[in-house]
Amino acid sequence: MDRYRTIFIGFALASLLFFIAACSNSTKLNQALELAGKNRSELQKVLNHYMKSPIDSLKYRAACFLIENMDAHYSYQSDSWEQLQVELDTLYKNECDREKLTKAYDSIYSRYDLKDVRYLSDLKTVKADFLIRCIDFAFDKWKTSYAEHLNFDQFCEYLLPYRAGNEPLTTWQDIFNEQYIPNLFSSINKSKDSISPIEICEALRICKCAHLFTTPQDVPDYNARLLPSIRLGTCREYCLQSLLAARCIGVPVVLDFTPQWATRSLGHEWNALITKDGKPLSFGMNDECKLGEHVELIPDRIPPKVYRQTFAKQKESLAMICGKEEIPNSLKSPCMKDVTKDYYSTTDLLIKFNFKAPAHNQFAYLAVFNNRDWIPVCWAKIKDDRAVFRDLHKGVLYMPGYYYNKQFIPSSYPVIISDSGNILSIKPNLKKRQSLILKRKYQTSLVDRSCEEMVGGKFQAANNPAFINAVDLFTIKTKPEACFQIVPIKSSRAYKYFRYLSPKHSIGDIAELEVYESNSKIKLSGKIIGTTPVLPEFCHANAFDGDPLTCFRIYSKVNNIWIGLEFDEPKRIAKVVYIPKNDDNCIRDGELYELFYWDNKWVSLGKQTGSSDTYRLIYKDAPTNALFLLRNLTKGTEERIFTYENGKQVWW
Repeated sequence: MDRYRTIFIGFALASLLFFIAACSNSTKLNQALELAGKNRSELQKVLNHYMKSPIDSLKYRAACFLIENMDAHYSYQSDSWEQLQVELDTLYKNECDREKLTKAYDSIYSRYDLKDVRYLSDLKTVKADFLIRCIDFAFDKWKTSYAEHLNFDQFCEYLLPYRAGNEPLTTWQDIFNEQYIPNLFSSINKSKDSISPIEICEALRICKCAHLFTTPQDVPDYNARLLPSIRLGTCREYCLQSLLAARCIGVPVVLDFTPQWATRSLGHEWNALITKDGKPLSFGMNDECKLGEHVELIPDRIPPKVYRQTFAKQKESLAMICGKEEIPNSLKSPCMKDVTKDYYSTTDLLIKFNFKAPAHNQFAYLAVFNNRDWIPVCWAKIKDDRAVFRDLHKGVLYMPGYYYNKQFIPSSYPVIISDSGNILSIKPNLKKRQSLILKRKYQTSLVDRSCEEMVGGKFQAANNPAFINAVDLFTIKTKPEACFQIVPIKSSRAYKYFRYLSPKHSIGDIAELEVYESNSKIKLSGKIIGTTPVLPEFCHANAFDGDPLTCFRIYSKVNNIWIGLEFDEPKRIAKVVYIPKNDDNCIRDGELYELFYWDNKWVSLGKQTGSSDTYRLIYKDAPTNALFLLRNLTKGTEERIFTYENGKQVWW
């Protein structure tokens, strides 16, 4: 036994000396200690602490990892921000109603200007006791069944980090273990030893009495005392909550993100469980899908690239290799790792630029459209006026360009990578022209389901209130488009009652319903009749109020849902106009529009005013193979780029 003990101690001592030598001679470690300034002594205490015993050799390496990457991490200090969070904590612990939460939230934020917020570098502020405690805690969690399969590098990224975002440094482990973890386990309703990582993550995403809410974008992350109790927050805040909770248990969860959706405004952050085979299983707050399906859950959102927030500075990140060259904010973090390949089948793209980069810049970019501007989402090094962009998500339109003087500068024609990987350059053909029939200014992904649910619906008329022997004036046989639909009616008789009868198993969605007599532009009116709605916000009147953003619906699984009018006397109906539940991005009567196509800049094809005669715009002299953008000059902000293929708008 003593012989084996001697061998073990000798091996451990050799390992310790090796790791000490490796870390002590590390240029990165020495640079970090130099940058720490007066706080160097605190960091040295951590290193010295783990040099005392051979069994702490891995903890010494872990300390080196944290210190070497610490200069990329920070928090903010602010008395007003802290007091604001105290008020929010009280609010969240005493209120669940969304309307009351929102009102109180706005009132709290209005009382603080947060002008005293200041930056605090971890390298200059982290104390030895805090870091040692965090390292020891993480190593204890590494021993659990949830994490024992992780190698050292994986452990360093998934469990070791002492922070989740830029929240103030606190003993978050105690806070979460007291305020969050017990409720999490009790919600699973299984013995603790039998709970799987997937079950934990399924519980993490269930946030009772919690709501997504757009908070001010220029505020720091919530502190760890507030995160367990949030009731209103952005995707990021719920991600930070899940990240710290998972680390408390020892479950390898990461924060992945896209800086900008390819098909709409904004970007997004979400969590992912890293399985034993390295696959990320995405999830988000209150998902109604399986783990791994979160990113595809909402149909209007396609990520052009997926990155992972890391603790380590990524040596291949743009921030680490750009030198003094100006780079876009969307790609500025040194702690972001491209993991697009972990989510999708990807492809590479070679771009030849139309002109040289300004200021002899070394890097070029691909950008996607955020409804107004082009936002860079990936980069590549320029060589001979060309660049190869790696691991791109398919089914996306990209704009190649440079970044200079705080602006993205398009430098070649946009490129579409199809779902199958085919590459198409969108260069307008000014010699070959076409006519465009335009019905909308924004994509339809979020309203397509409501359109589909109207298939099988009928417009009926009758001369008795029970619609006995009702006459079918028109049946919706194909999916209607998400715009006003004009239906000519051929009827020789007059009727006192009219209705829309929704198809079986639908909830009766309809946004607007108008009825006209022959040669009249005046909508028929009458007493509104129909199935009694369950919720007042989806009342009968919504279908006749002239506002496409309101709708009638029944939240109940009942057949024969209907809504209609009782006229003061029988009417001969000649036309029905209706629109499915929608987003009001269709062509509207009396509103002014302007169509543009892209030819190194947006070029106008003229202005037109929408008319209720057709609810369409017709442009007769547009270039082919072009990228278009239709803007509503009267109102609204949602506007989306499109191509025109086979007589239809195709959204990107």
